[in-house]
Amino acid sequence: MTAIIELYANNAYSTLESALSNTATTVNLATGTGARFPNPTPGTQFFRLTITSQSSPNTIFEIMYVTQRSTDALTVQRGWIVCCEEDL
Repeated sequence: MTAIIELYANNAYSTLESALSNTATTVNLATGTGARFPNPTPGTQFFRLTITSQSSPNTIFEIMYVTQRSTDALTVQRGWIVCCEEDL
């Protein structure tokens, strides 16, 4: 069995390129900001992504697991820690 390795980036941040529905599995970051985040190998690595409010960054809406990054698009697994059901 292969271990899943969690990756980290210190103080990586971005904004969303567009609204995020409550069922989306792709998160599009602001253009040019994806390189701030780790680039996990699918199936063997991941990192956590915390979604907050821009006007209230201490309010966490959801924590997602990112399994892949392609430039500014992140493939995510949802439902790990959810604080609201509304679109972001």
